[in-house]
Amino acid sequence: SGLRPISESPETAVQAFRGLIPGAIVLDGGADNKDCDALICGIDALRRISGKALPSVILLSTKTGTPESLGLSSVIDVVVAKPITPERLQPVIDRLIGLGRG
Repeated sequence: SGLRPISESPETAVQAFRGLIPGAIVLDGGADNKDCDALICGIDALRRISGKALPSVILLSTKTGTPESLGLSSVIDVVVAKPITPERLQPVIDRLIGLGRG
């Protein structure tokens, strides 16, 4: 997809966002999809700054469904069910980035 991966813990991710606007964010929701809830406001702020629905946000989840059906924030664009494999995740990233999202 031409993206450069940067891996951060939820605690350090907010600081990392201050220096860049990523093309996509992949969040690991943990067992209950709540592990990254503290980042949602920061991601929403990035989208307001960009003036688009960017960065795209993918949630890695133990559950299957859409963000709406799982009661997730509107900041989450796509849910990808675990176990995560390149064959499962890469097409989602390519589709979100390829669409230009906004």
